[in-house]
Amino acid sequence: MCGIAGAAGKDSKPFVKTMLETIRHRGPDGWGASFLGDITLGNVLLKITGDRGQPIYNKNALTYNGEIYNFRDIARKLNITTDSDSEALFALIGKKGVEKAIDELDGDYAFAYAADGELRLARDPAGVKPLYYGIAGGLFAFASEKKALCVIGVNTIRTLTPGHMLSYRAGKFMEKKVSSFATGEKITDETIASKALFGAIEQAVKKRSCKPCAIAFSGGLDSSLICALSREAKLYSAGMAGSHDIKQTTKAARLLGLDDKLHLHELMADEVESAIPDVIRAVESPDPLKVSIAMPLFFASKDAGRDGIRVMLSGQGADELFAGYKRYESLDYGELEPALRRDLDNIAGNNLERDDAVTMANSVELRVPYLDRQVVELALRIAPELKIHKGMRKYILRMAAKEILPDELVFKEKKAAQYSSGIHSQLEKLARKNGYSGEGYLRKYLEDINRNSECVT
Repeated sequence: MCGIAGAAGKDSKPFVKTMLETIRHRGPDGWGASFLGDITLGNVLLKITGDRGQPIYNKNALTYNGEIYNFRDIARKLNITTDSDSEALFALIGKKGVEKAIDELDGDYAFAYAADGELRLARDPAGVKPLYYGIAGGLFAFASEKKALCVIGVNTIRTLTPGHMLSYRAGKFMEKKVSSFATGEKITDETIASKALFGAIEQAVKKRSCKPCAIAFSGGLDSSLICALSREAKLYSAGMAGSHDIKQTTKAARLLGLDDKLHLHELMADEVESAIPDVIRAVESPDPLKVSIAMPLFFASKDAGRDGIRVMLSGQGADELFAGYKRYESLDYGELEPALRRDLDNIAGNNLERDDAVTMANSVELRVPYLDRQVVELALRIAPELKIHKGMRKYILRMAAKEILPDELVFKEKKAAQYSSGIHSQLEKLARKNGYSGEGYLRKYLEDINRNSECVT
């Protein structure tokens, strides 16, 4: 939805302005700032829902990035009329306080709220929306991207933990957990689990869909199910010409009857080479794995943005919830459940922050239906025996998908994204072409490119 930044301390205004300029790609539709004593809150706006600008303020102030999907219910309970989720959130916090307001939110968010000389930051329990903070001299600052903090001289940048709130006042800050995913009685019946799961995913896709809308499409199970549930969306895919992903997305779109919705970008070597600095800057890392995974999504979201689309759905999260990675096969059921929970707890740092950064570099908001609260909490209740069954990973998700997908897509095996797109292999070829060889040669190549960029932490 946007980018946020702010600071608390003497002369905070110019620092916040600099941070907003650095993340302007996240919000090309406008910007704003509010000032409460030594606290400055700022926002760059990507307009999707409502006409209300940000920050919102009276005697207090809010800057917010995300989507609150139940904001109309919240507004009705508060007896206010609005088409803005940020306005509903501001009113809810004003009435109940930050922590109690968070309990009522159904959505993905990162926000900062200033009141009575105190600054509070909060982030959704999955970590769909990023938020970073740090200190430069006597200034406490936060932003949606690390580069905004780096540019004002913050050397040690911390990530606000998903589901946590940070309180800052007069040079001191404290972070604590304020939201999480609930667990309940285990579901061991396959029929009950698959029907409940299909219904939850269907609703999650519906609440995140809009017109126009795009889907990051790989042709695999996870994205194909989203496509089948959001048939008006356009499908965007990018990969090296002749790669597995190019072939699979073409085939999957035909099986779904969505050939006319598919926007396929067959990449050439020179396109990849030219995009490397932009992708490194977006994901704020020259790590070969991050760059290889981010590159196809960078091009897919860029193509969607050029077509006037500002929302893209992704299948991110399904592997961590339903045991999609091959490494899970070696675990017994007693080991599988805690392994999945650890991966869910770490999905923000491992995947979500990268994907948010690379799509927002193109002013496109990424939404992740599989990380909807109802889907996650249902998945946590489904017995591990239904996630890997007779050696089949993501078994219960496949059974749910059989409701709407052809068997050829239901039982399609997953390939690692960095390899199936052909990007990783192409990056290696480019590194060798530029004279790099030996152990770690691809990393060295990307690090040298990075040295010419402005700021990667």
